[in-house]
Amino acid sequence: MISWRVNDSVEAIRGELKEWLHQNPPPSVGRDSSLDSFINVGRAWQRTLAQGRWLAVHWPREQGGRGLTLVEEAIVQEELGRAGAPQILGLFGITMVGPVLIAHGTDAQRQRFLGPILSGEEIWCQGFSEPGAGSDLTALSLRCEPIVDPVRGDGFLLYGSKVWTSFAHIADWCFLLGRTSRGARPHEGMSYLLVDMKSAGITIRPLRQISGEEEFNEVFFDGVFVPRENLVGEVGKGWAIALTTLLYERVVLTFARHVQSERVLKELLSSQWIARMSERERAELVEHCTTFNAIRALAYSHVASYAAGAEPAAEGSIDKLLWSESFQRLAAFRLRLEGVQGARAEDSSSETLRYLYSRGRTIAAGTSEIQRSTIAERIMGLPRLIVAEKK
Repeated sequence: MISWRVNDSVEAIRGELKEWLHQNPPPSVGRDSSLDSFINVGRAWQRTLAQGRWLAVHWPREQGGRGLTLVEEAIVQEELGRAGAPQILGLFGITMVGPVLIAHGTDAQRQRFLGPILSGEEIWCQGFSEPGAGSDLTALSLRCEPIVDPVRGDGFLLYGSKVWTSFAHIADWCFLLGRTSRGARPHEGMSYLLVDMKSAGITIRPLRQISGEEEFNEVFFDGVFVPRENLVGEVGKGWAIALTTLLYERVVLTFARHVQSERVLKELLSSQWIARMSERERAELVEHCTTFNAIRALAYSHVASYAAGAEPAAEGSIDKLLWSESFQRLAAFRLRLEGVQGARAEDSSSETLRYLYSRGRTIAAGTSEIQRSTIAERIMGLPRLIVAEKK
């Protein structure tokens, strides 16, 4: 598989992490493990990573990071994935909330939230998608009404719902976009809020997935009070902050995602599997390997630009689109090779759960359609397509 050497200082970080992982081997969480097991193991593993200062290495030192760059952060994610480490339970806090508060939050917000985010003491969920606003966030309608209450003080009341909210049922906090007004353009009038999930007026309903798990949820807000001190940035200026959130998410997670594909390919390249393949299947495997290395090389080139001082931009949509669609094809190929045995979800060696997981990758973090629109408009400079309604 393709590898990448940046410079001596970055490779020193890689070597230090490998040695640390040798001394602190990651716990194992099988694909057939329950969600409760994943949560318990993930919380303990995050505490261990935080103690070793291997979380959010691109955060400033004074905020609990190492003051490194997104390049080192990508390397850390890559090596954790290669070591088979479980997903960080507080991933939303690490990859999205933390960078937003560092860039746009107040000193009080940073003081209050960053420490518990790193340690995993407080888990966050993301309140962006709504029943009528999936990947198109500009269509969101959650009402966020300013109020001055004689008892609760200055703040906002939330009315509406969010959907596909991962881990909302275990989260302590939610970062969300609410509509405080309607501007001339759809993205105007949104505000970025931090919401305590224990607040009165919140109802959570789990959504059962095809895999049988209930990771996703519907979340209903019926007059939920949010103090003004939990507003990030200015009222009505949440759209720009949301873009920061999504850009950092795609950069940080790119290499962790790629390792999932790498793991499948390495399994298939073992002599046991090669010997069982037909010539046609071997040719398909070569195509999967070639595609993987090309996508990975492209992602490396993007990270190299960050090393040169560039800020994350729309190129993350290219990385996310190409990986999610190629991983879906690869998982389907692996399941076909497994045959009938692999289609048995109750079998602990089954590839079914991985395949089912791959089906959602072209939806989560922005659908393929939205990624293509972003690439067309923000990278290629194509005009926005306006579809006229039929009368």
